[in-house]
Amino acid sequence: MSSSSIWPAVCFAVGKQSQTPYSSYPTPSEVTLTRRHHPLVGQRFEVVFGGPTRIVVRVADGTMRVPRSWTDADGVPAQPEWDRVFSVEALKDLLELVEALRRGA
Repeated sequence: MSSSSIWPAVCFAVGKQSQTPYSSYPTPSEVTLTRRHHPLVGQRFEVVFGGPTRIVVRVADGTMRVPRSWTDADGVPAQPEWDRVFSVEALKDLLELVEALRRGA
């Protein structure tokens, strides 16, 4: 058996990162989850891997991949102008629409 069939095509020294665009994308060593309504909002996590659109963070039982925009990796995000995902009035209107659709079906 030749050594090329045993070893992977590319080997890196221990601790050396590959030079892909993803691994060289500047990301802090820790981030805070800033996505409103996420159950872990406000918690700080160690970054395992940072890419231009996704970040992998260490959680108690392993790792979790989150959108980069859901973190403070690029600075503190601007506060949204709205306070809720849906207003009470919008939910009432939605319920009325669903009822009207059910009656028409």
